[in-house]
Amino acid sequence: MTALFWSAVVACVIAQLFILRAVFRTLPILPSSSQVPTPHRLTEILWVVLPVGGLIAVFIGAYRALPL
Repeated sequence: MTALFWSAVVACVIAQLFILRAVFRTLPILPSSSQVPTPHRLTEILWVVLPVGGLIAVFIGAYRALPL
């Protein structure tokens, strides 16, 4: 059971690292039309970092619930 938990943690950490890498590496593309709003870099980063905190909280709760 513990091995399954830690393998899920590792898989989620790897996925989050790739998501963070994609957000920080991409350059903002300027819209071709003035009617399309420009992306806000800080908002994009916030929407990536907030779920990381939630994921950490879920893993802490799951770890405490594991029978050791």
